[in-house]
Amino acid sequence: MQKLIVVLGLVILGLVAILSFASAEVNCPEENENSTATYFPHETECGKFYECHNGEAALLDCAPGSYWDARLNVCNTDVNCGDLLTSTAPPPTTAEDTDD
Repeated sequence: MQKLIVVLGLVILGLVAILSFASAEVNCPEENENSTATYFPHETECGKFYECHNGEAALLDCAPGSYWDARLNVCNTDVNCGDLLTSTAPPPTTAEDTDD
C-alpha cells in the first residue's frame, strides 16, 4: 500500500511539473498597428522559436542544420546557441543522404 501511495505521489508530481512547464507560454504583445509578427526564442532549444501574431504564439522549428538567430529574427546556420539544446539534425550533404 505504501508503494502505491509513493508511486501515485510521483505520478502526480510529474504531471504538475509537465503542466507547469507547458503553461509557461510566451507573452505575445497585443497586435501593433502595422500587423507584423513578433518572434521569441524557445526557452530550451536553439532550433525552435515562437511567432506571435494576433496575440497568439505558434511554436515553429528551424530547418535541419539551422538555428534561431534572435538578432536577425531568422533561422541561420551561423548561430551561437550557448547552453541551449541543438537537437535539429544537420542537412543532408549528398544525394545519397536524401534517398530513403
